[in-house]
Amino acid sequence: MEGSETAYCNQCRRDVQYHFDPVKHRKQILLTIISFGLWLPVWMCIAFSPTKLCNACNGPIWDGGT
Repeated sequence: MEGSETAYCNQCRRDVQYHFDPVKHRKQILLTIISFGLWLPVWMCIAFSPTKLCNACNGPIWDGGT
């Protein structure tokens, strides 16, 4: 079942379900163009290593989790 995975949230101090925030590629390409390509490595990091977000508090979950 999709969305049934949990991870420990340090802000809520309990195991919570999480989601990934989708990357807004239009915004990222605009930033890359404006910065003459300097933003490209940041964009790649954002796209290939998404951050887990807590469903309860919407805060980032930084630990390795399960």
